[in-house]
Amino acid sequence: MREGMGMNGFFAKWHPAVIVIVTGTLFTRAAFFMTMPFLAIYLYSEKGIEPAMVGLIIGVSALTGTFGGFFGGYLSDRVGRLPVMTAAILTWSAVFAGFAIAEYVWHFFLLNMLNGLCRSWFEPISRALLADVTTKENRLRVFNARYFAINVGAAIGPVAGTHLGTSSSTGAFYITAAAYLVYGLLIIITLKGYSAELKAGEERKFSIKSALTVLSKDRILAFFLIGNTIVMMAQSQMDTTLAQYIGNAPQFENGVKLFAYLVVTNAVTVLILQFPVTNYVKRFQPMNALRFGSIAFSLALLGFGLSTNWIFLVISMVFLTVGEIIVFVMSDVLLDDLAPDHMRGTYFGAMSFRSIGFSAGPWIGGLLLSTFGFEHGFYVFGSLTLISLLSLPFFQYGETIRKNLSAEHSVSTQERSLHT
Repeated sequence: MREGMGMNGFFAKWHPAVIVIVTGTLFTRAAFFMTMPFLAIYLYSEKGIEPAMVGLIIGVSALTGTFGGFFGGYLSDRVGRLPVMTAAILTWSAVFAGFAIAEYVWHFFLLNMLNGLCRSWFEPISRALLADVTTKENRLRVFNARYFAINVGAAIGPVAGTHLGTSSSTGAFYITAAAYLVYGLLIIITLKGYSAELKAGEERKFSIKSALTVLSKDRILAFFLIGNTIVMMAQSQMDTTLAQYIGNAPQFENGVKLFAYLVVTNAVTVLILQFPVTNYVKRFQPMNALRFGSIAFSLALLGFGLSTNWIFLVISMVFLTVGEIIVFVMSDVLLDDLAPDHMRGTYFGAMSFRSIGFSAGPWIGGLLLSTFGFEHGFYVFGSLTLISLLSLPFFQYGETIRKNLSAEHSVSTQERSLHT
């Protein structure tokens, strides 16, 4: 297709599914970050739920998302991508409305389970749909556009949430529900005529059994996943332990507003540093780069515990974001290196196990807050720092095994060349 001039030419270049998903992602992510980062503060401050239970409520979405994603993938093969996406997004809208009217602990627990389930159905299938309708040479550009939209939404949403008082009221949840409802209706109306074109492709599906088989045979992958799971425990503290701590610690004035700007700092730092950091760390072996990312997470957590003003909090958030960029990018690079061509789907599917860290992390952080209190951030985040550092030996073991296998392969190659 020939490129047109101006914005009309730009939009004419892409399939309608790309335009709908990227635009919808921008607005729904802004709405999402207007509410969900403040949920932990809301549950503690307004509903009086203990920090450990708040951690369980927040963490359960990652757990249900991990296992719910398998069923969502199966359904998308059986009935097509579009019906599953539509059902997920409309249910997601109802979930946010539910947060606005929920009263009891079990309400929030159930709603966040559904939140994780809807996300695990909608997000992977929408990415697969983007790949379905985009040529291979344009996919990176489309995925970058989606990732950019996510981070723009993450920069806008927390500021709006602060002004709407999301940490103490429920109005913003209705706005978020409306945004997801509009997005769902837009998908139905705009893409209805393309349903035959958007049917699921023939894909190798990931199963728990296949992942366990791979893990039992690939020691490098096993050590990587254990280390990565521990790192995810550290990364998960941002929306739970850190949110509750900043929002309630006596040493911070306007803690809710301060936390909102920390979330914005995270999003803006990703936008600014994503490509420079990625280009720099790609010169290292992936397992070594992951160690750098783990150290960055640990320094960030320690910084949160030592901070007494917003300047050090912002610096710590920058370190956390750098660690986030390194870990997420280099994890994909490492898996691509490790995976045989015919098992790439299974290897990438095995990454779902790291969601165990995302699920357990908020609960561990909540227990530490309950134990030490909001006045003793150093003990809370110092403990989390030590947990985060536990990932380093696993990455080291994995790298050692990789080097040994590489050396053995080199020797066997030389021996074969001598015999020929």
